[in-house]
Amino acid sequence: MKNILTLAIAAFLAGSTWATNDNTTRYRVNADASTITWNATKVTGEHSGTVGIQNGFFSVTDGSLVAANVIVDMQSIACTDLEGEWGAKLVNHLNSEDFFHVSEHKTSSFTLREITPLAKADGAATHSVTGDFTIRGITKSVTFTALVSESNSQLTISGSAVLDRSEFDVKYGSGSFFDDLGDNFTVGFNLVADAK
Repeated sequence: MKNILTLAIAAFLAGSTWATNDNTTRYRVNADASTITWNATKVTGEHSGTVGIQNGFFSVTDGSLVAANVIVDMQSIACTDLEGEWGAKLVNHLNSEDFFHVSEHKTSSFTLREITPLAKADGAATHSVTGDFTIRGITKSVTFTALVSESNSQLTISGSAVLDRSEFDVKYGSGSFFDDLGDNFTVGFNLVADAK
């Protein structure tokens, strides 16, 4: 609970700071227009799904993204490759203490630390991004590439990041049929934000 309150206060204070700069445009993430996906591989295949966005803000100063904070609702985690009983079992296991322990950690978050334009943008990515992912109350810095575009009072950021679940104390020692998931999982995102 303290972690959730800290993130909420940080986002509010960051938003207050952003609003004071005349050259800064603040954007609010449109949760309905945005998507976050997850994909985890295992020996016999893979599992994939989605997770919802609770809220998020971006700040652009003089045409450059300078701040970002996105809070994810872990209670909304869903599986897209399995249906019915098997899908429900996977989601229940992901919610358990073996994985994301959602009863204790209802949100995860991303906070931007550094963003740098790529020397050679390839159409799929325009920037190198470094930021802090907080999962299960544990924060780790991760660097990845993303496509950032701004037009008509709308900011879009898309890409993916590979996370090592073991760094966030995400384990799977329950003896169930999901125990052969690998250490890495990929978080994909397409975030659409509207100017405030």
